[in-house]
Amino acid sequence: MQLADRHSPLLRMTGPNQTSSHLNRQSYQRLKRALSLHLRRQIFVAVCDDLALRNRLAARLHAELAYPAASTTTRNPEEAGLASDYPRLVTLNLNLNDPNPIAQVTQWLARHPLPKGSGTEPLTPSFQILGTERLTRQSAAVQRLFLSYLQGCDRSLPTLEASLLLWVPHPWFRAIQQSAPEFWGWRTGVFEFVGEPTPLSVVSEQPKRRHSDQVASTHQPTKKRPQPAIASTSDVAHPPVTPANQKPVDVPISLRDLLADELAFGDLVDDLETTAAPAGTTESTGDRLTADPVSPPPNSWSVHVPTAAAPTNQVTANSLHARSGFHSESPASEPQPLRTVATEPQSPSITAPAANSSELDKAPTEAPLPSIAPELVNLVLTAAIQEVGGATALRANAPVPSLSRLSATLPAPVVAALEDFPPLRMLRHLEQLHQQQAETTGLAVTYRTLGNFYRDRIEQGHNSPQQLAIAIQAYEQALIHLEESSALVPDILNDLGNLYWMLSRFPPNPEQRLPYLEQGIAAYHLALTHVSSEQQPQSYAMIQNNLGAAYGDLARYREPIENLQCSITAYEEALRHRKRDVEPLKYASTQNNLGTAYWHLAQHHQPALHLKQAIVAYTESLSFYNPEQEPLHYAMLQNNLGTAYWNLAQHEQPEEFLNLAISCYRIALIYRTVEVNPAAYAATQNNLGTAYWHLASRSKEQPEAQQQALQCAIAAYEAALAIVEQINQTPNGAGAKLTFDVFATHNNLGLAHYQVATDQAGAIPVPAKSAHLEASLRHHLQALQGWQHQPDFHQTALGYVLQTVRAFYSECGLQGQNLALSLLPGHLLPEILPRL
Repeated sequence: MQLADRHSPLLRMTGPNQTSSHLNRQSYQRLKRALSLHLRRQIFVAVCDDLALRNRLAARLHAELAYPAASTTTRNPEEAGLASDYPRLVTLNLNLNDPNPIAQVTQWLARHPLPKGSGTEPLTPSFQILGTERLTRQSAAVQRLFLSYLQGCDRSLPTLEASLLLWVPHPWFRAIQQSAPEFWGWRTGVFEFVGEPTPLSVVSEQPKRRHSDQVASTHQPTKKRPQPAIASTSDVAHPPVTPANQKPVDVPISLRDLLADELAFGDLVDDLETTAAPAGTTESTGDRLTADPVSPPPNSWSVHVPTAAAPTNQVTANSLHARSGFHSESPASEPQPLRTVATEPQSPSITAPAANSSELDKAPTEAPLPSIAPELVNLVLTAAIQEVGGATALRANAPVPSLSRLSATLPAPVVAALEDFPPLRMLRHLEQLHQQQAETTGLAVTYRTLGNFYRDRIEQGHNSPQQLAIAIQAYEQALIHLEESSALVPDILNDLGNLYWMLSRFPPNPEQRLPYLEQGIAAYHLALTHVSSEQQPQSYAMIQNNLGAAYGDLARYREPIENLQCSITAYEEALRHRKRDVEPLKYASTQNNLGTAYWHLAQHHQPALHLKQAIVAYTESLSFYNPEQEPLHYAMLQNNLGTAYWNLAQHEQPEEFLNLAISCYRIALIYRTVEVNPAAYAATQNNLGTAYWHLASRSKEQPEAQQQALQCAIAAYEAALAIVEQINQTPNGAGAKLTFDVFATHNNLGLAHYQVATDQAGAIPVPAKSAHLEASLRHHLQALQGWQHQPDFHQTALGYVLQTVRAFYSECGLQGQNLALSLLPGHLLPEILPRL
């Protein structure tokens, strides 16, 4: 089972005095909300004996969800039209010749693949299946075939990307529970509607599309993929990334490696933000959702895989980064798929279906008592037992005990510790509310409180996939039980978007990265539909800021130009509502994010124009930071500004912009010191060395200036490498996240030494030339060794080794060549000597 793919029952909660129409309205709104979330692999069961009512409800769902109106804030109206051409909800009649609803869904998706084109791909639609009641007049063999298909769903559901809504009357509802327990165990929610039973001879009516007489099952989606409408714009900060893979003969091999990788998506990231909870609910103490990627504690996960490189470093220790994850002082363990916990059976064992219709035509009986979502209970109990040290008390692969059986299964000290664990108290309270069939608002608030508890833990660094899964499921349960007009909805959707955004950084497998990211984007867009930009400007700007971050991430995987433009649009929309005099630091942070999005766009389209826009945004952001009060943020922005100037120098006015870049880097180094942040200090020194190297290449007509720039480049590169060595010698230092390629720095330092030694205008003495060539060869050999598993870079470094050995002979004679050959490792001689 994959994280967030299988959820627990969302049973209807009703009070004893509510009317049927009120119950139906509540159930409909919850069902609509569940489908509109567009989560994957959800199984919803809608129970209704009144076929006329069922048809009206299904038609209404189809009308409201199949082709949602395009957002009025879409930048391109034509794209808004395209976005509505692919359905979000498809209505199918059960095929009585082969009654396999999941196969029908798979066949429809195969016939109507998601359209490809510009913009973000549409979400996989949900499917509602009508016509189950007609099985009653089919043979017993067909009935058994239908139930056997449902019972075998565990083979097909893991590959199904869509959600399924199955409409059934009460007799079939009971038959499914008894004869297809595997399908019943996968259910996400049950929604009951009260009406008058209808004779089974009535044939269901197909809901119709808004502007056509075609039913969804025959709809042909457009061949062009629509770009999702943006409810104004998106926002999150992303630092500039260095240009990629330039390989001139005498310049640093890869400019991507020359500049610190922190200039990509790590150093400039604004925190994803959350809003404070209304009075009367539990909420975190901060107003932003932040997290460190702390490795799960020992025994906290059932399966372990090799560690992965830690994500990009950030200025603040506890912040969500919009590039490659979260800051960590040591490599973070790769996230693991959640362990499927065995649960006690919730329904009778498999029985054969009724051989005739009389068994299915029995009068409706009471539905099962509503209960708290069992998978959420399992997740919370698993995490709680592990946290209080009770994991060893459970046998390997043993099911997690239910709430009512803790004392009978676990040692007394563990049970006592669990009783004091807040989530356990919340679960018991939820259990009581469900048993009392309490008002849905009380349930929603309690589910949200549970979600907030785990969100706060995530802020404190406990951001394992297990913690994320609990928070996500708690928030989704809260949304299911809330009225659509509730003021809590946009806040929960924003937090849900943040959590899915985080989960996209820690997917159980790489294929889940994009679906989780898309779910986060969908949650932000849905949140924006519940927020007025005029009446709630701060909340609106916050969600736009987070949406921009998500689009920035999406640009790393596909359609970079389109998604970066979405990101920029979001940031600009946020800035229109995030006033500089009301929220100065958040305004500055969004400006920084906007600059980073422009920087990335410049790597794909109109570089000079977008780099200048990035510089404007960075400069505006910089004006809000006092270097004495916030030295690290100030240094980060100077570093980013320097990178933008360096990049712009590749396109126009190189001397002027390179000097501006050098000035920015030097200012950043005043505050980004070895004592405060050695890894960031090394990265900025590396960037400074690269800027000086390029300045030297532009000063060939001025030998003195060229030599001075090369000496400054050497000093900066050596300073960066010295700090790297110091970090590696520190306890736990080898796990520190360096945001640049150290072997590229060795290679570039070797080139700088080579140029000093071979510069004919420099006229330095032979011993000095020999010393520079010796240093050059030493650093090229370091790069050669470090790149032995990167064939292209390895061959380039080997070429520089040969170049340096030849220079020994041309500059220092035969004695110099002999010195060079004595410095080469023995295993390289057979490869190098023939080329000489």
